[in-house]
Amino acid sequence: MTRRDRLLVALGLGLATTTLLSLGHRRVGYVRDEGIYFVASRHHAAWAAQLLHAPGTALAAPARDRAFSVNHEHPALMKIAGGISARIFAQPGLPAGQAEPAPTGLLPLMPEGAAMRLPAQLLAGLAVALLFLTGASLAAPLPAKPQPVPPTTQPVPSTTPIPPVPPTTQPVPPDSTIPLLAGLCAALWFIALPHVWFHAGLHCFDVPVAAATLAVVLIYRRALHSARWALALGPALGVAVSIKLNALFIPVLLALHYGLCLLLARRRPRPGQLLPLPFLAMAVLAPLTALALWPWLWSDPVGRALDYYAFHQQHAYYNTEFLGINYNRPPLPISYPFVLTWATVPTGALLLALLGLGLGLRRDLTPAPRDTSPVPSDTPTWRAPLRGQPTRDGLLWALFASFPIALIALPTIPIFGGTKHWITAYPFLALAAATAFIALTRAAALRGRWRHAPAAALLLVLVPGVWSTIDGHPHGMSQYAPLIGGARGAADLGLLRGFWGHDLPPGVFTPPGAPIYLHDLHELSRQQYAREGRWPAGNTPTTPARARQGLLFHERHMQSLEIQLWESLHTTAPAEVVTLDDVPLTSLYRE
Repeated sequence: MTRRDRLLVALGLGLATTTLLSLGHRRVGYVRDEGIYFVASRHHAAWAAQLLHAPGTALAAPARDRAFSVNHEHPALMKIAGGISARIFAQPGLPAGQAEPAPTGLLPLMPEGAAMRLPAQLLAGLAVALLFLTGASLAAPLPAKPQPVPPTTQPVPSTTPIPPVPPTTQPVPPDSTIPLLAGLCAALWFIALPHVWFHAGLHCFDVPVAAATLAVVLIYRRALHSARWALALGPALGVAVSIKLNALFIPVLLALHYGLCLLLARRRPRPGQLLPLPFLAMAVLAPLTALALWPWLWSDPVGRALDYYAFHQQHAYYNTEFLGINYNRPPLPISYPFVLTWATVPTGALLLALLGLGLGLRRDLTPAPRDTSPVPSDTPTWRAPLRGQPTRDGLLWALFASFPIALIALPTIPIFGGTKHWITAYPFLALAAATAFIALTRAAALRGRWRHAPAAALLLVLVPGVWSTIDGHPHGMSQYAPLIGGARGAADLGLLRGFWGHDLPPGVFTPPGAPIYLHDLHELSRQQYAREGRWPAGNTPTTPARARQGLLFHERHMQSLEIQLWESLHTTAPAEVVTLDDVPLTSLYRE
């Protein structure tokens, strides 16, 4: 494939991902966290509009703090983007319920909530495009192997100088399909996971920070050999930090990777390698970029940054069900993220990624020979600290794939929401899978009638994830890998069905409505439905005792609430049940 071909395929994959997410996720209900992000996005976008028309007023501390005090415990970048997107693309809401109708955007194409989700979906498309380009680049043709020319047997007069004969090369025959297949392997391994697809379409931060982490790591790879990319690394890290807290771990892991590269080079580091430009750029430009993109910090940068840190130290716990046991406080079993990764990633895809990690580590943890010395043009400098040395991609993928999962396994970590908190590992598992696919394809060296076998094998690896994603939509959070039996097998094992109160039965939206018990549906999410004219005016939220209908999200720690609904509504038979492969997710009871 030419460079132009790769860019065109990457662009097509990114646009297709964004389009399918934008259309498909209109069937996905608004999750609990989205409710407060919708409110914050409207405040942030109003401030951005004021900044254009009255910059002096907007930049004053009172106006700035009013706009960004809403949900100030999270960085503002994705909420600003979501609010601006709504001001451009939101359709007008119809008066319904008790909420103010959504305003009309400049180019009204979608509901307000769908418009706010669009920036995250664009970043998911960017991640897919980057994974394709990187996976394809890993399949670059192998270097040619020098073959010495046999000496001539004809006598040469001693007076005639003998010119040096350059060695001939025997290039490794390239297979033009390997880069294409490797790129598709990396891109589809990531986005075709049911849980990744589900989270990629939400107005949340988990997939956006995974995309930003991937972008920073790929820039870092270039920055080790190029001063231009080294300067770009700092702002890129600042943007990632402006999306979510997870990005604060990125420079630590990059420093660990860089230190191991120096150690494995088995040479004394040059002075410029001890404080190189990429890390100086991260140390100086990243904080400035993050500060510029988070106006809440401007009034008191240190104090409010410390408040942010303290909030996440005392983060509220999510209840979670794991192997039939409900947990509502730490510690979770250390096996929790490992078992859930196995249970939610199709087995063939997971094994391919693990093989890629193993192959990459075996290659990259081998020290360089001691007697090698760099050519003058490849001498490392502080601007290009690993010039002339290998980047050790396998080690890089392994660090970023293992750290998020290992972090959640720590007993002191608060209980968070399922797989979404180690989703940042999945782009690097996808690149590891591409590495394994390339190695296996080259080792097999199939020709003739078997030349299409790698494509067929890759299809067998990816189809379970694609099919699980299609089968589970729009309930992707409740979908599990085929090996454990999908949603049914997970229910038998006692694994979590959901925690965000978003799977609503269609009958909830049928007028005229009646007083309703919302259960785990967040009030701010309900108000978003009302702003868009989808929530019947008669569906006023109330307690189970006063309700004439009630929602019940099937979570283990809330089973007693179902009995309250039976008693208050005088029935044990739900009027509607949302299911995935016959596993009940949400029930709607009516009097």
